[in-house]
Amino acid sequence: MSVERDYLTMKKKTLFLLWLFLLLPGTAIMVANPVHSPECEDKPPIHIVSRVVDSRTGEYLPFASVYINGQNSTITNAEGEFVIDADSTDMLRFSYVGYLTAYVPAKSIGNVVKLKTQGKMLDEVVVFGTDYIIQKVMERQKKEYKKHKRKKSNFFYRQVGYTDRQCNSFLETFFSARVAYQLSDLSLVTGRYVAVASLRTINPANFFTFAEVPIFSSEKNIPFSNQLVPLHRGYDRAYKTDKEVISDGERKIYVLYFVPRNSKRWAITCRIYVDAETFQVLKYEGVGDGEMVSHMVMKRGVVCPISHSFVIDFQHENGFTEVRSVHFETKYEADNHTFKTTGILFNVADRYVKGKESLHFDDNLMNIIGTHGLDKDFWQKNEIVKRTPIEEEAIEIFERDNLFGVY
Repeated sequence: MSVERDYLTMKKKTLFLLWLFLLLPGTAIMVANPVHSPECEDKPPIHIVSRVVDSRTGEYLPFASVYINGQNSTITNAEGEFVIDADSTDMLRFSYVGYLTAYVPAKSIGNVVKLKTQGKMLDEVVVFGTDYIIQKVMERQKKEYKKHKRKKSNFFYRQVGYTDRQCNSFLETFFSARVAYQLSDLSLVTGRYVAVASLRTINPANFFTFAEVPIFSSEKNIPFSNQLVPLHRGYDRAYKTDKEVISDGERKIYVLYFVPRNSKRWAITCRIYVDAETFQVLKYEGVGDGEMVSHMVMKRGVVCPISHSFVIDFQHENGFTEVRSVHFETKYEADNHTFKTTGILFNVADRYVKGKESLHFDDNLMNIIGTHGLDKDFWQKNEIVKRTPIEEEAIEIFERDNLFGVY
């Protein structure tokens, strides 16, 4: 027992001395923590600037999806370029309808990302008739829309106006909008604009309405023209239809073609890309004919025919078909000059506050933006979609001369 008491006494003394040792200033001790390595430090985000191209031809792919997560994604611009910040551990997903989806580590992305049009061959599947496919698409659309028609999201919007290839207006906003299958119920979050005053400047008051291209209607008889909406019950009376089957290497895709029967009426010639297994819409693109625009010069108005083309991409990450991005271009001739306007919208989910200023067809967007004021810091941090060289040059001039807000 005496040996045991001596052992306990010695143990208490040792613990006391260790405790006292730890209290002494300047004392250094070694602990069994992992060896510190620079690799364990939080690394700053990687600022990626690159371009998405066709792996075979080298042609750039405009408006391709660049996805990390719901809060960090973008699309390529009209020249296939994109910019995004990513962590070194992030995996980026690149997708473009008709191409094989690519997954590339952020740290491995160079100046070019190449997408392939060929992949593994798929087993043969039953190819249905055109009418059957259209009916299945409309059944799917009706079911999804009924459940998700009130879902809203925020969109970045950039609009650029040209007169004879010279940029004379630039507008950027954030919209809030309903997103199931087509944009609707737009409201303004914030914005900025420039419109250079001249005899050759068109008034880009409400060109945002060209992004609200309808793909379906539940009405039996569509008002003013039934050749503006491909997916409706009377499509076979308004359109001649056809199809083809393509593959992106992972799935079969039906391409549905809609050609107006009456070429003299206001109409849209278009094609719709559909997943052959789920009948979900992947992409909708086309051109409008017979549309008109009011051109104003020195308070004198003249009505001109205008050409209109659009590309709408859809996403399904949230369990339904919602608009991912929209690109449109309009062009018309007046007073011996060519006037062109381009617009691009991109779904940024809930990254920003919801809009409160509802927009209507005949609204002057610039006047509405002007009532909100300009937040310069906000726009310096939110490029969202990389600008093209022409856009970069224009915005550099506009910012240098402090023109934003001028109309």
